[in-house]
Amino acid sequence: MNLRETTDLFIHHCRIERNLSKLTIAAYKNDLKQFRLAIESKETPLLVADISKDHLRIYLSQLAAKYKPKSIKRKIATLKTFFTFLEQEDHISGSPFRKLRLRLSHERSLPRNIPLPSLKKILQCAHKLREESAYKSRQYCETTRDIAVLELLFSTGVRVSELCSLTSEQVDLTNEMIQVVGKGKRERAIPICSTHALSALIRYRDCYAQHLSFKDAFFLNRDKRPLSDQSVRFLVNKYKNLASVPGKVTPHMFRHTIATLLLENGADIRNIQTLLGHSSLAVTEIYTHVSLAAQREALSRSHPRDGFGVDGSYR
Repeated sequence: MNLRETTDLFIHHCRIERNLSKLTIAAYKNDLKQFRLAIESKETPLLVADISKDHLRIYLSQLAAKYKPKSIKRKIATLKTFFTFLEQEDHISGSPFRKLRLRLSHERSLPRNIPLPSLKKILQCAHKLREESAYKSRQYCETTRDIAVLELLFSTGVRVSELCSLTSEQVDLTNEMIQVVGKGKRERAIPICSTHALSALIRYRDCYAQHLSFKDAFFLNRDKRPLSDQSVRFLVNKYKNLASVPGKVTPHMFRHTIATLLLENGADIRNIQTLLGHSSLAVTEIYTHVSLAAQREALSRSHPRDGFGVDGSYR
């Protein structure tokens, strides 16, 4: 069998037998397509039994020139899972990853946060736009939705995919909480502690009440269909530009920002782990480095020792 045929079998296995999420399956599809295009000629489809360590080395060298270690590790994990499946199904005698030693950098880049003045400008800009809109007009309702999205991202730190997959049933405004299905289909309940977020969600629900169904998506686009990840990225960028905020701002940066602020304000790291839905505390601990960086900057800027006027520096 060739690479394209076995990829289809693997995706079917992931969807039917493993019941993986749509996002995971989409990532597997993209990674395997990229692998196929990197090692296969257009004229002759490559048989999976003929894939060798040399093919992997060619692909890895291309990845190294384009991607960071974290992305490379994820793409390699996809291939390892794929070849393990092929081996178990007797399509190949053994995985080409056997006896292939890989050493990737484990360096971690610190998460990027949104400066609070910039975040304030973004929220103020959205609220101002709604105030300037005719009550219950299309722009008023869509801006109300945008405010609810922004406030929920900041107050709960949910991933953009988690926000878009929320159903009306999972948004419990009476008990002030949302029920989120995260990575690995792990469920977690997140309280809505921000009165601003709660108010924004109630306003949004009132605007869209006639279009909301209990079992269907809570956040809707202008065509009253489920709001997509890309739409959320677009609306974040829209208000970032309207507010004249410099630099890059993404939905995921809201998640980094709230996690870092909670840690700096004394929240227990295990509570932050639960809030973010991390399977391992080690993933959450990256925010301790951000917190330490903020502490270092604050100490360097305002430590009283600099005002003593006694020069004891080493020369």
